[in-house]
Amino acid sequence: MANNTSYELFDIVSEEDEVIGQATRKEVHTKGYIHRSVFFYLFDKQGRVFVNQRTANKEFYPEYWSIVFGGHVHAGESYEDAVLREAKEEAGIEEKPIFITSFKKRFDKNDKENVKVYGLVANHEPKLNPNELKQGWFMLLKELEQKLKEEKFLPETPGLIQILRNYKSRNKP
Repeated sequence: MANNTSYELFDIVSEEDEVIGQATRKEVHTKGYIHRSVFFYLFDKQGRVFVNQRTANKEFYPEYWSIVFGGHVHAGESYEDAVLREAKEEAGIEEKPIFITSFKKRFDKNDKENVKVYGLVANHEPKLNPNELKQGWFMLLKELEQKLKEEKFLPETPGLIQILRNYKSRNKP
């Protein structure tokens, strides 16, 4: 990844997720263009989910906790290729992703993403990228629910918890 990520190029997409142009990371976040991103849950073989804390140098929500990993889809890149790249970059994981769902993230006039959510089952302990993540560990849902009361989590977490519960109810480990 380049040192200056503000010049990364992303596809601008319509509400229906059709590519209608391209813009830099900085432009999509300052002009409110809809762009693509991926989130993925990382599970261990027991079905626990990996909960992680972002580093202090993150552009958005530094040191917040998350129940997913993720990132932007680069211009011309597929969602699946993006999740494979992000899994390797952030956690050293190269397993095949399982598509779970998609949603539209619209938190404010400049934060507009079409998101696809995946799950990956780790065959080894994640190797966290120290530029991205401060710490993390696998947790049962009941442990996660307690942590949600104690720490600051990303704003999309309530929706992601519901997606996780629905997924786990359909896919018992």
